[in-house]
Amino acid sequence: MRAPPYVLGDARFGVVGKPVLIGSLFYRGDKKVSDHRTGKVDRRRVEGELETAERIARRVGLPHAIDVIAETPEAMCNYISMLSDLTGSPLLIGGLNEESRVAGYRKALEIGISPRCGVNSVAMCTSETELAELSANRIRFAIIQTLDPSAVYPEEKLALLKDSLLGRCESAGIEGAAVDVGIIDFTSTHLAVESMKLIRKELGLPCGCAPSNAAYQTLLKKRVSKKSARAINAALNTMVQLGGADFIIYGPLKASTYIFEAVAVVEAIKAYGARLSGEGSVEKDHPLFKFLPKLG
Repeated sequence: MRAPPYVLGDARFGVVGKPVLIGSLFYRGDKKVSDHRTGKVDRRRVEGELETAERIARRVGLPHAIDVIAETPEAMCNYISMLSDLTGSPLLIGGLNEESRVAGYRKALEIGISPRCGVNSVAMCTSETELAELSANRIRFAIIQTLDPSAVYPEEKLALLKDSLLGRCESAGIEGAAVDVGIIDFTSTHLAVESMKLIRKELGLPCGCAPSNAAYQTLLKKRVSKKSARAINAALNTMVQLGGADFIIYGPLKASTYIFEAVAVVEAIKAYGARLSGEGSVEKDHPLFKFLPKLG
């Protein structure tokens, strides 16, 4: 497996201080989708959200990618075809079942965009058939999911990677990977941070997670308002950033309007502190130079 950073389209996974921000499309509840079975969507609204996310990403100096969720093979093929026309951003294929994901891999190869496509995710439950499809369709990047009942603590997640998951990726021809350490509730955020530190130290792989899973659960359970859920999401993102997250799955793509700037401010301040400490140089397109001066 290649050493980081791994280039997927116009994003690089594993660049210190520049986490890849991953937003989801076509999830259950996405109001742009009128038929989840066929993949019928409001194309104009999808295009608008993509343009907004890409514009903000350029303005703040952070990379982003799209998590493509589909419920059927037909829907996945429609989504991949549409997104290939609307954006050049990396696509992470993450359907709700194996058949939908495989259809995505095949469609990406058919229309010639597999070099900017990855899978979200390879996990213990990923079948040998799907691993073979990843190889056959030239999907070379994977987010590796370590959220498993047998791997709650950092040392257990590291063992799961070494004993099984990395080998499964290798058998599928995966050349680059980033590890999702998993977050299921607020308290597991601490374990996620510690897991990222250990895995990065031992394996040198980029790590990240989806704090939004915990943040939006409170909204779905009607325990907080949408405004409060967004504030919680931003707070959890900040925690994993301070733990060195290389990617963040932040929830719906439309959340880019409040997440990207919050992430950029944190990374800019981290980079400023690193410069004061003499811990390395900062790229000129980093939020420290692209975004922070605009706030002064």
